[in-house]
This record gives sequence, C-alpha cells and structure tokens, in this order.
Amino acid sequence: MRKLLSYFLVLILTATVVLIPACSQAPQPVQSKPLRVGWFLWPGWYPIVIAKEKGFFDKHGVQVEPILYSSYTDIFSDFAASKIDAAHGGLYELLKINVPDMKVVLATDNSDGAEGVVVTSDIVTPEDLAGKRIGIQGALSGSEFIITTLLRRHGLSRNDLILVDVGPEIVLDTMPEQIQGGYTWEPYLSKAEAKGYKVLFTTADTPGMVPDVIVFQGAVAKKRRPEVQAFVDAWFEAQEYWMANREECDAIIAKATGQRAEDISIEGCRILSRSDNQKAFTKEDERTSLFDTGAKQVDFFISVGDVFTAPDLNKILDPSYVQGMGADVK
Repeated sequence: MRKLLSYFLVLILTATVVLIPACSQAPQPVQSKPLRVGWFLWPGWYPIVIAKEKGFFDKHGVQVEPILYSSYTDIFSDFAASKIDAAHGGLYELLKINVPDMKVVLATDNSDGAEGVVVTSDIVTPEDLAGKRIGIQGALSGSEFIITTLLRRHGLSRNDLILVDVGPEIVLDTMPEQIQGGYTWEPYLSKAEAKGYKVLFTTADTPGMVPDVIVFQGAVAKKRRPEVQAFVDAWFEAQEYWMANREECDAIIAKATGQRAEDISIEGCRILSRSDNQKAFTKEDERTSLFDTGAKQVDFFISVGDVFTAPDLNKILDPSYVQGMGADVK
C-alpha cells in the first residue's frame, strides 16, 4: 500500500556478453522524489524534525524533505506557486490564499497562549492601543483576525490602530522605535519581558480560534495518496515519541533549529493527537471543529473586504488521512 514509484534498472551486459532476458529481471524499487514540506519555527511543528531524524518517515515508506523557512509568509507564496508539495500554516492564512484543490490533511495544534501582542510599558489596557503603531504579519495573517476580535470586545476597531507590516520574528527588534507593540509568538513571546516589554494578551484569550494545520497540493494528494498517508502516520508517531521522550527529542529539535534545548517549550501550544484530529475534522458546532472555526475565520476576512469569495471548507478539509483512510479513498 505504501510502495513508492519504481523505475526499471538498466540491464548491464556482463564481460562475457551473456544476454539476460528482460523478463527474468524484476524491476527494482527506487525512491520517488521527496515530498518537499515547508515549515517555520513553531512548537506545534517540531514533530517534522523528530520524524526525519528518528527515521519515522523512512519507516512508513515516504521520503520527505523538510524546508525550514526564515520568513513565515514566504511559505504561502511558495505553496501558492507550487514550489513546495506541502506547508505548515495557520488555517486562517491558508483559507485566505485558497490555493485551488489544496487539501488540509491534519491539524498540528491549537494556539492557547503561545502567541499574542507584546507592548511597551506605557500601554496598560487594550483601550490604550488606540492611535498606537502595532505590528502585524501583513494582510495575509491571522494576527489581524485575533487583534480585531480582542479590540471589538473593548469597543475598538482595527481603524483605531495604525497597523504596520512587521513579521513576528522581528517584532521585539522593531520596538519601540518603529512600533509600540506587535503580534508575535514563541519562542519570541517569552523573551518580551526580558527586553522590558509586557504581554497585553495572548491566544489563551481566544481559545480554539487559532488552529494550525498541514496542507498538501491537490495534485499531490491525488497522485501520491499513499505517501501523504504515510506522512500523516509518521507525523503522529513522531508526535507521540516526542511527548514520551522530551529530553531526547528537545535536544534533536535544538540541534536541527539552532536553538538551545532548554528553550524548546510547548507552553501555550496545545498539541493535537490523532484522536484530537478525528474530533477536529467533524462538523460539530464547537471550538474543536475545524469546520466551525474555519467558517468564523472566513466570515471575518470577507466582512472586512479582504476576500470576496468564500473557500469551500468541505473540499479543503479532508478527514480521510487522520482516519487512516487516505490511501484507499479514490
């Protein structure tokens, strides 16, 4: 079921020029080209490192080339241009770019405090954000969705702020000269206090609204289903191994990403197991459902005029892989 594509080996004539009938030579399996998967430094996405380094991808019969990006938004432009086969990303961003025929095959985690807004010390309440320059991750990002959700609770709109395009990885370096606050995530969020800033709010204040997922190109999901299924199975095995062997795996992650092992943390990031995924891919009207959360996200970016056509969640969210059926579904 998980056999890779094979190529016929060239038959070699021996020095004695003995001809070997082609029918007597069985084709030998050769690895197909690796699945190129883009990802970024985020706690919920570290299982890809474990799966690669511990050989879980090989065990399940799939070749994977993880591509670590230094800019989160570059993942989406490359995915939209079909430069990579799959991408890690926030559901919000992926629904917004809505690449034709893309398939979300699993949910990696839910942000539950691992990202939020850091501000200068003079900003005490959300109301104090009015008139301030606040960094967000461009028009594509779900950061605007989360910030707007918070502002509405306090009688403000995004028009009350001066929103500046600043990537989460450089928010702290850009404060306070260019911005007075910004949306960032771990591992940068934890470093805010040491730099004299404070965390105004996090995604713990909007539980269930920021799911992260892995998405594949539609053509890849269709033509290479067994490999995509193998990727998903290896992912969950790596995730379980990480949770059971934190010290060993944190050291592996640190080496692969250039961090310190002691800085590897999943605080504020709720890792989603296979069973969590099976619930997330149901159409229940609650926070655990990707269909419910996705619908809220779509309603938001259409309401603010960023997008005019709603993506079809029924075509994008594919539950077959977390059920272990991806290779069998036609």
